[in-house]
Amino acid sequence: MRKFLLSTSFITALLFSGCTTNSALKHFENKELNANALQYTKKSDIIVDNEPKVQFFATYLNLAQKDNDKEIESFLIGVYLVNQKNQNFLQQGYTLTLNGQEALAEPLEISPKSLMVKSLPIKNPWGKYYIAHFPQQEDFKLTLTLEKTNLPKAVLEYEK
Repeated sequence: MRKFLLSTSFITALLFSGCTTNSALKHFENKELNANALQYTKKSDIIVDNEPKVQFFATYLNLAQKDNDKEIESFLIGVYLVNQKNQNFLQQGYTLTLNGQEALAEPLEISPKSLMVKSLPIKNPWGKYYIAHFPQQEDFKLTLTLEKTNLPKAVLEYEK
């Protein structure tokens, strides 16, 4: 009887495990966006005296989303200012540039509950998220930079 119960349990477990999906992205809201976002998301930190001051990460949307406007360069960025009450990087004196050019308009803050943020592979629950648009770049190499006077720069490099 014990062998019968053991073999039945084994066969049942085998059947149920054979019917599951083996997708690494099965727990994400939008699988296609997340798979592409993973490939085009980068992270950099500003570190002073061996302590992180800023966590900066960005997803290059032109390559991550097929329907994105190709006339401008768009990024979904996240910024976390360590141990700061005000998490707005612009109000804290930071500037954001792409290949040395400022954004077309002030980056637009988006909700951390938005589908775009939920689909990001790198998130920080205490940071703020923005969409930033820059003039179209002719260069193949893109350098997104977050900087503040008297601090090191956070640099993210992408290729079109």
